[in-house]
Amino acid sequence: MTTTVLDLQRRLLAVGFNLGPADGIAGPKTKAAVRIFQIAEGLPVDGIAGPNTWARLREKTDAPKSSGEMMTSAAGRKAITAHEDNVLTAYPDPATGGEPWTIGVGHTSAAGPPKVVRGMRITAAQSDEILSRDLKTFEAGVRSAVKVPLNQNEFDALVSLAFNFGVGAFSKSTLVKKLNAGDRAGSADQFLVWNRAAGKVMKGLSSRRASERSLFLKP
Repeated sequence: MTTTVLDLQRRLLAVGFNLGPADGIAGPKTKAAVRIFQIAEGLPVDGIAGPNTWARLREKTDAPKSSGEMMTSAAGRKAITAHEDNVLTAYPDPATGGEPWTIGVGHTSAAGPPKVVRGMRITAAQSDEILSRDLKTFEAGVRSAVKVPLNQNEFDALVSLAFNFGVGAFSKSTLVKKLNAGDRAGSADQFLVWNRAAGKVMKGLSSRRASERSLFLKP
């Protein structure tokens, strides 16, 4: 009996494959399940549980971590960049037409240095450094506010929300209260509430909240 195959079978069972009892034997059902999993996850399809397949299975089946141990994933960072855009010249807030000025990936003076002023320009490398610094602030805010274990997608979605609206508002939100009370479904629905700027419903914010909610609900 192979422990590795046994672990593989248990993880495949955990994500919904009907293999029968885990027996540690890499038979046709196990290989077929691996192939179907690879297809579903967009991985190279060979029926072999190589490093990429194992990594994806572990993402799906490992126990959620304490939020106090977590950092934004590369995918989460990419999603925030897509939501915010990466603009190397300072631009005004769309709701006010002025303050707060933003540069790089959603960086404003409220997030810390550098202070953003009209006409300011930065390089792509500087933008990347600023984002890394800013993310630490918002990751710490999420870790401090959330008292329950999270999976990586939940954490990334929460950091994206805090990044957009600030740690203070995030920490006091009904979303966090529901999450800490164990109401994950109710917490997910609260993402959709955060779609206003200067009292106005913003189409871009509504779209972003729907995307973050979907990420939060993703296993």
